[in-house]
Amino acid sequence: MKSNDLVAVLLLGVGATTTAIAALALSALLAAPIAANAAYPERPITLVLPVGAGGSHDLHARGITGIISDIIGQPMIVKLVPGGAGMKGTGFVAKAKSDGYTILFTHNGFDQVVPQTRKVPFDTQRDFKTIAKINHGQPVFFSLAKKPWKNMKEMVAYAKKNPGKVNWGHSGVWGAGHLPSMQFVRAAGIKVNFIPHKGGGPSLRAVLAGQDDVGIAFPTQLRPHLRAGKVTVLALTGTKRLSEDRDFKNVPTADELGYKGVGFQMDRIFMAPSKTPADRLQKLRDSFEKLTKNKSFKRFMKSIGEDVVFVKGGDYDKSRTTNYKEWTRLIKEMSGK
Repeated sequence: MKSNDLVAVLLLGVGATTTAIAALALSALLAAPIAANAAYPERPITLVLPVGAGGSHDLHARGITGIISDIIGQPMIVKLVPGGAGMKGTGFVAKAKSDGYTILFTHNGFDQVVPQTRKVPFDTQRDFKTIAKINHGQPVFFSLAKKPWKNMKEMVAYAKKNPGKVNWGHSGVWGAGHLPSMQFVRAAGIKVNFIPHKGGGPSLRAVLAGQDDVGIAFPTQLRPHLRAGKVTVLALTGTKRLSEDRDFKNVPTADELGYKGVGFQMDRIFMAPSKTPADRLQKLRDSFEKLTKNKSFKRFMKSIGEDVVFVKGGDYDKSRTTNYKEWTRLIKEMSGK
């Protein structure tokens, strides 16, 4: 019997006693939990990227959302919210309703570094939990092929002869491109003019347009321009070459060129507001774990020259506090505080 029919039967009783019983039954019926809605998610999920179009996160997101939508059972819609070195988009998700329908695709620089360098109305360590890390990337320094240098040593020599004249672009202050750029400039003992942009895409376009002399990008976004002969890749951050990458395997690291302490591994991570219901957070975590095992996803990642390096959200969260404190030390050291 449907609830409306039951209410009608209860109200047909005769006499005070029957009416009282009917009233009590009606109250209990109204107070009872409504039948459960369809399992989460019932509607599209918004995936916020705190960067501009054309960067490595944007490229990853466009491929990922088409695949994970089938896994999770609802469309996942990309929303770009660039600005504030990633803090505008991060804040957008921090203020969003914690219902699992607004999540963040970010990286460890925005999660652990940038919030320590400016005043923001949220605490990434408190306000977010990791859904999954899908991989990481090492950025490379590059220039247009027509510049008067053909390798990093020549660029450094030019910068030393022309202090302050080299425009060096990056994706935002204290972001994934700015941090290793500052490390390199300090290690090389040169003076450059840093140019911040709203994400890796705008930063890349500024170099391609000749506005910036040197830039920093990820192999994912730089690959087609390298193959077309438009750019010269100068050096890779970190201490390990990309020996398995046919396009970048011969690019030397900054470390082997003698510029020590230049390294930043950008972890690509999906996050949710920390108050997201546990069952919904787990559904998201399970869905992204399935994604990293999906054949279509693996083919997509291979097509853009990226490896899958999956870390479960709970495991990644265990390392965030330690990493946050290590960045605190490095920020103080690099800012002279």
